[in-house]
Amino acid sequence: MSFTVTDPYRSEFITVTEAAEELRVTERYIRKLIANGDLSAVRVGSRLVRIHRESLAEILQPMHAVAPAPRRGQ
Repeated sequence: MSFTVTDPYRSEFITVTEAAEELRVTERYIRKLIANGDLSAVRVGSRLVRIHRESLAEILQPMHAVAPAPRRGQ
């Protein structure tokens, strides 16, 4: 098994804190996504949690534009 990192300064695994910072959300929200099974993560040892960058990218979904509701009386 080989492990290759293309950018030595960018790890393929990030912490819960780093994931929250990248998405501009709280750590609590990231942990909720993990607990609900919406975001996959791995446990390192008994306490450390790491998230693969690809898993983080997979949860991002493009928003579809919603047509504005018609105004009343028109």
